[in-house]
Amino acid sequence: MSTTAVSSDARDTEAPERRSVVNRYVLPALERYGLVILFVLLFLFFATLWDRPATFRSTDNIRSVLGTYSIPAILALAAIIPLVCGQFDLTVGPVAGLTAMATAGAFTNEGSPLWLAVVIALALGLLVGVVNGYLVAYVKVNAFITTLGVSSLILGFVTLYSEGTAVLVSHEGLTNLGSLNWLGLPRLVFIVLAIALLTYYVLEHTPFGRYLHSVGSNPTAARLVGLDVDRLTFLTFVLSALLASIAGVLLLARNGSADLQLGGLGLTLPALAAAFLGATAIRPGQFNVLGTLVAVLFVGFSLSGLNLNGASSWVTDVFTGGTLVLAVAISTLVARHLASSG
Repeated sequence: MSTTAVSSDARDTEAPERRSVVNRYVLPALERYGLVILFVLLFLFFATLWDRPATFRSTDNIRSVLGTYSIPAILALAAIIPLVCGQFDLTVGPVAGLTAMATAGAFTNEGSPLWLAVVIALALGLLVGVVNGYLVAYVKVNAFITTLGVSSLILGFVTLYSEGTAVLVSHEGLTNLGSLNWLGLPRLVFIVLAIALLTYYVLEHTPFGRYLHSVGSNPTAARLVGLDVDRLTFLTFVLSALLASIAGVLLLARNGSADLQLGGLGLTLPALAAAFLGATAIRPGQFNVLGTLVAVLFVGFSLSGLNLNGASSWVTDVFTGGTLVLAVAISTLVARHLASSG
């Protein structure tokens, strides 16, 4: 056999082996950690190459981003609970705005003790979750339509109560919670980590979480094996509202006041963008806690870098909306690819 023939055979066997290595290791790694890599590259870009790198990488700016985006992080975690079950909840932002206003109103306008004001606010938020869950799970109203309509109702009631004005809160303990640091990091970061760990445990290590994944994957099959799909769906909206209500109280602690700008799409869209973008990372094709947190950091530091470099105000809306659309498209394609290859 000639040397040329041997070399040709060697190349023919090496090429499939290289393709096999790429398909088995490189592509899965990029699917799982592509967003992490993109976030690191983006952070390095803003921290070294653009107009104000020193300001972007400063400790004060990093703390500011982490504190500011702690609230969207909690709302994104709230949003993924119904999403795991195959449902949308567009009220996470309005519920946060409602509970912030309810806490401020009960404490400042009505003279209630802070603990009672917080309890009242959480109860109102849970009531919204009960209404959403009942309409979607038992009345069988589409989740998108239900939560969109309830969002509008919340905005109307908040406007009626506040008469369009902000309500200030003067309580040192509450405002310190939202503004001071522990161990060099905003206190809110530790609350986010605690909520994230609890959410992760519930979704990934409890029968309840496994049931939610089953319902989200195939509700018909879930019914056939005896799962109470309606009750599970109902509970996802209640839990989502509970986390959104907590986020609203913390938002009040962060800002020291409640107004109409706190709720609505301004909070809902970043949360949904992070939830869907997170479904493209760590566990591609599935809504997951760690991917969601990475997505929140990506969105937060991206917007911080753009704003520090003089981007116009409309860029925030374009970036958030574009990220949401792109994240939904990518997560859908990834899930479809995994289903076809599985």
